Amino acid sequence: MYLLKLLAGPVAFAIVLSVPLALSYEGRVAFATFVCAIVWWMTQPLPWAVAAMLPFLVFPAAGVMSIAATMGLYGQPIFFWIMGTVLMGYAIEKHGLAHRFALAFLAARGIGGNAYWLTFTYMLIVGIISMFVSDAATIAMTIPIGMSLVRHVGALAGAPSDRRTNFGAFMTLGTFYASVAGGAATIMGVPHNAVAVSMLEQFTGRQLGFFEWMSAGVPVFLALLIAFYAILWALVRPEIREIPSGEAFLRAERAKLGPLRSNERRVLFVFAMMVALFTLPTVAGLVLGGQHPAVAWTARALPVWVVPPAVMFLLFTIRSSDDAGNALITWKDTELHAPWNTMFLVGGAVAMTDALTQFGFVELMGGMVKDLGIGATALPYVAATVVGVTTNFISGTALYCSIFIPAAAEIGFNPASMAILIGNVAVGLIFPWAGATAATAFAAGEVDMPRMIRVGVVATIHLMMETLI
Repeated sequence: MYLLKLLAGPVAFAIVLSVPLALSYEGRVAFATFVCAIVWWMTQPLPWAVAAMLPFLVFPAAGVMSIAATMGLYGQPIFFWIMGTVLMGYAIEKHGLAHRFALAFLAARGIGGNAYWLTFTYMLIVGIISMFVSDAATIAMTIPIGMSLVRHVGALAGAPSDRRTNFGAFMTLGTFYASVAGGAATIMGVPHNAVAVSMLEQFTGRQLGFFEWMSAGVPVFLALLIAFYAILWALVRPEIREIPSGEAFLRAERAKLGPLRSNERRVLFVFAMMVALFTLPTVAGLVLGGQHPAVAWTARALPVWVVPPAVMFLLFTIRSSDDAGNALITWKDTELHAPWNTMFLVGGAVAMTDALTQFGFVELMGGMVKDLGIGATALPYVAATVVGVTTNFISGTALYCSIFIPAAAEIGFNPASMAILIGNVAVGLIFPWAGATAATAFAAGEVDMPRMIRVGVVATIHLMMETLI
């Protein structure tokens, strides 16, 4: 089996290279290399990071680029974007800020004792956290709160601890779906979004701003949150309507945390600085006017890609209040919690996209879509259906961005809208193995596979519909 997976990449390379595409020799080799890497990313005979380095072997040997030029492709800002945003999320988790934030809202008067308000407020909080922390990390932070509520309600009802309930399934899938919905709101919500933004810039030169994404992403988030809540209430309605002592339980949990600790205040300061840096170019333009020299300087000095490295400087510079005097984030934390495999995968995908752009791939994809008779009206529906269905089986964000963003640019559909669409839809909601987010939710043990699949199919259909609308 391992040998078949390993050989699948070179076989795909040979097949693509033999197809008479309207590309130069260099373009065909670059495309074949990308397809080989994608096949390896899907079958995983090698770590994603190793497969992402395939151009280092192929491009110089095939005469496509020198080794220096090939290495130059890998200087992609998205690598440090992912690293910075993930470490910011980990700092929020490590120092307990997310846990405190969630309990502060859930323990509010009138929420904890009513199943309607409790479940919706819980999903809203998860979604808000997921706007700024990756979806998988959001689930890891919030699922313990949800499961503690499930155990508390089960104990009150006298249910066996090993028995699955609708309330448990609701809280599990609610955590999962809310994190996906919140991830649609900002560029930093899920890694797919940053991939889409980076590949949009590579293919079209169009840089999508933080607020530009939010102008479309926040309405999508709210629509998805309401739709997912309604789906869960219809398909896995909790057995209870009122939760005796639920409010008291949550307030007791909140009281255990005590006042805001020193490290929490320091992390909160870094988070506020991150938001300020993201928003400063837009705010400066509104206050001073778009033609002011200070606005031009701010936009040049603070593109969105600069902010995560700046956040890392703060996290590693500001001292923690612990006895050892460590920083808020240590390099040991980075070694353990930075998604190195994913960062190299994404960096490699964007590097190969850069090469494809240089060799005429954008024009080729646009011509192919035109030949199929797919116009600007139909393209987003085709893209949403293909991406929404297949990403339950494969991690195909880079692949679909390389197909649909160039096609959109060529046939007159806004490529920035296509990038947002792909980022929002490229999440697997159906199977536990569709990604780390789905796997983390399923591992809570409160929902069985048939139910997860059944509800996930309905949720996926609504995800595609809401994103298109």
